[in-house]
Amino acid sequence: MAEPLARSRAIGHLEDAVVLLRQAPPGTLMSHWIGSVPLAFGLLLAWSSVTNTRTTDTHWASESMMLALLLVWMNCWRTVFAGKLRRHLSGASGAPWTARRVFRLAALQSFFGATKLLVLPFSLLILFPWAKVVAFYRTLAVVADHENLTPRQIMAQARRLPSFQPGGNWATLALLVLLQVVVTLNLAIVLAVLPQLVRMLTGFESTYSRSGVYWAVNPLFFLLVLTVSWLAFDPFAQAVYCVRSFAAESVDTGEDLRCGLRRIRISAAAAALLAMLFAMAPRARADVSPTDLENAVHQAMQAPEYDWRFPPAPAAANTPWIVNVVDRMVAVLRRAAEGLGKAFDAVLNWLKDKFFPNTSPAKGGAPPGAGLNWTVAALLALVVCAGALFAWRRQRRRARPQAPTPEPALAVRLDAPDLTADALSEDSWLELAERSMAEQNFRFALRALYLGSLAWLGRRGVLSINAGKTNHEYELELNRRTRAMPSAQNLFAGNVAAFERAWYGLHEASAEEAAAFRLRSDELKSTLTRSEGVAL
Repeated sequence: MAEPLARSRAIGHLEDAVVLLRQAPPGTLMSHWIGSVPLAFGLLLAWSSVTNTRTTDTHWASESMMLALLLVWMNCWRTVFAGKLRRHLSGASGAPWTARRVFRLAALQSFFGATKLLVLPFSLLILFPWAKVVAFYRTLAVVADHENLTPRQIMAQARRLPSFQPGGNWATLALLVLLQVVVTLNLAIVLAVLPQLVRMLTGFESTYSRSGVYWAVNPLFFLLVLTVSWLAFDPFAQAVYCVRSFAAESVDTGEDLRCGLRRIRISAAAAALLAMLFAMAPRARADVSPTDLENAVHQAMQAPEYDWRFPPAPAAANTPWIVNVVDRMVAVLRRAAEGLGKAFDAVLNWLKDKFFPNTSPAKGGAPPGAGLNWTVAALLALVVCAGALFAWRRQRRRARPQAPTPEPALAVRLDAPDLTADALSEDSWLELAERSMAEQNFRFALRALYLGSLAWLGRRGVLSINAGKTNHEYELELNRRTRAMPSAQNLFAGNVAAFERAWYGLHEASAEEAAAFRLRSDELKSTLTRSEGVAL
């Protein structure tokens, strides 16, 4: 059971991540390596094939497909790893893995894993949103394990949680990059001298030891170092963002408090048992006389550890090197801040002497500049008042409720071939239908009513709107999700038939057909709204 996470500092999150990895079961770390080790070997194999001139295009295409599948495999297992860490923090039990949950996880990670390959390089070029993008995908691996969240809710959670202390997000990412560089350099040194160490310790002469420096300058060596350092460091980086997301979520949900309550509930029986054993334990009798006890106390007080006349000897320094480095960086920053403060004070004193000199008469008999000083003070007060007035008016303008701007949706052409239902809201489609009815264009009115019905069904989650779907596919999807409501299926099928007959056929639409279409749409909405417990 994890301790409640109340700290929000970047170094505190790193320390909590180390404690979390040490307390987690070995199977949790193995779940990460199950997904990452095959991808690492796949990358090494792909690099070997790329550098081989005899590799054919067919062979490279098959290896590219293998790398894509291994990437999806790695993202899925990273989500499993992050979910186990999240449950270890909160103390909650995990849900069983079903075929539907596995398919949902694979589909979600396939989509977001593909977007990460494009979004991360662009964010690194711009640099400003890089920390937020990295935190988004790391947090996505944590919240994707929630079975009760839809993909849109998962995406919203992954965007909301990294906004918790954005400055701490940048500090955390900077420390992780620094640690990643240090781990990579140490690993490169170890792997570079490893063949020679094996030769010196065992006398075994290998191809790597005979190659000398060429072993370290081989491009495959650098790829090996990066791969192994990623395998070793990526679980820690993911654990850090698990801790950050748990801390951010606890601010809203109080999950850390519920974790403590679970600890109390679980340990209540053990505490009661210990209390019973303590109550049943026989009371020990004092076999030592008061005089002997006093003599023993005086003798113990003569020990060196109770000699308070001299300061205690300094303990051996067991502080980790990373803490020393961070302490030195903090000391340098503190000294720089003190220097900047002194420089700022010097500038203020210079301005004070320049604009507000001493009003006493000078030795040479020059008249005092009191009139000029009061003029400068009045100008400064006027500037401050003008700035405060400007800030107040700007704040008032922001707080003033803005009038809702009309949606520029009515400019949509209803005869456009690529028009989809998610282009406008349902109310906008109905407004377009009323305008078309007023203009006696019943064919356009039927299309607007049909797209409005699809928009309503898509918003309720009954249908998933896609530009590549046909009307028949929408009908099959609704039939599949509303098996227990044949009336809804018949109403939607009637609307599809009426729309296709007027839009694609030679049938002339009329006002009666548009009114019947509207009536069937309203009845379909009321049917779906009244129904409860239907698996959509």
